[in-house]
Amino acid sequence: MNDRYQEQRPPVQASPEEEQAAVRVDRAQTELMHGRAICLVDLADGLPAAAASYHLVAAVETLNAARLAWLSSWGAPLQLLLTAERGSVLGLSLSVPPGAAVSVSLPVGLPLGTLLELAAVTPASGPSAPTVSLSVAKPSTAQQRVLDSALTLAKNGRLMPALLVVELPADAAARLTEEQLLSVSTADVQLAPARGERSLRRVSDAQVAIEAHEDCEVVLFREDAGGAEHLAIIVGQPDFSQSVLLRLHSACLTGDLLGSLRCDCGDQLRRAITRLAEHGGVLLYLQQEGRSIGLANKLRAYRLQDEGLDTIDADRCLGFMADERDYTPALAMLKSLGIKQVRLLTNNPKKIAAIEAGGIEVVERLALYGPVNPYNARYIETKQQRAGHLKED
Repeated sequence: MNDRYQEQRPPVQASPEEEQAAVRVDRAQTELMHGRAICLVDLADGLPAAAASYHLVAAVETLNAARLAWLSSWGAPLQLLLTAERGSVLGLSLSVPPGAAVSVSLPVGLPLGTLLELAAVTPASGPSAPTVSLSVAKPSTAQQRVLDSALTLAKNGRLMPALLVVELPADAAARLTEEQLLSVSTADVQLAPARGERSLRRVSDAQVAIEAHEDCEVVLFREDAGGAEHLAIIVGQPDFSQSVLLRLHSACLTGDLLGSLRCDCGDQLRRAITRLAEHGGVLLYLQQEGRSIGLANKLRAYRLQDEGLDTIDADRCLGFMADERDYTPALAMLKSLGIKQVRLLTNNPKKIAAIEAGGIEVVERLALYGPVNPYNARYIETKQQRAGHLKED
């Protein structure tokens, strides 16, 4: 067994209450991903159980006509949960922070096709929104907790950030039992361990000779919350007591595997591995496809880019922020490996800030540029002009 392979459990343990909450939250995410509705329960601290509120929640992208009719059959108005980004695309007047959950009141009898267009699951006429009279609901504090929790479940499940929410009447308990719906509380969603040290486990490792360097070790880490798997690829024999050459690379199936010309991800990955092979170092390969919106949504964004939007506006049209990535798993991996100082291969100042905020010293930033071609020129220009990526000298 390799000397570097020491601790399987996260360095910071979750409490039993957090672990139980994580189980319930994981089940709720799975239900939503499989197209089933869940019941979100909210109970403010200090109130009796009878004061709890109950909301049905279903992911819009999984709806069909029968499921929509079933949700309507509960006899309560349907609310469409969107993000501030999607709401602004629809022309709604909002005064909420980026990424916030927004509740929209829907007209009675709205057709499924129109609902899917409103949520950007299916395109209208290009990126434009369907013409429907919409009004922004003003949720109570309890209702906002439900909206925020539902949005968290959707994003963690790599679903589109668009859900139908139905506030149930007090006499709905019997039917909830009859329908055998899974229930999860907003408190569970808030309590479940976040990504990072309390959720990440070091699972296995092996020597894997690669084309660039025969001395290569691959270590797999898995998140207990959601099951995402990340790789630490140790090339050569870097000295972890010194500053280590490091590349943080978010997975890009189209660029890394297929050699897509629409982005520079694959070129950056291969150039990073070449640099690591020359000097020794570590590549953290993070499961954060499409700046963490997931492959399905990245392909939806590609369609919108073909309609004329740039990469950031395409993501906004789908309801996502410009960058949804979270680098706390990377920090946990570095700490597990015992790395305290790095020389970071990146053009993205946000990666530097995230690493330093987590207590890892970035002693040097090394540029990593890929070739520009007619297919990725606008993408690279957008990253530099709108996302703050550093330009080549």
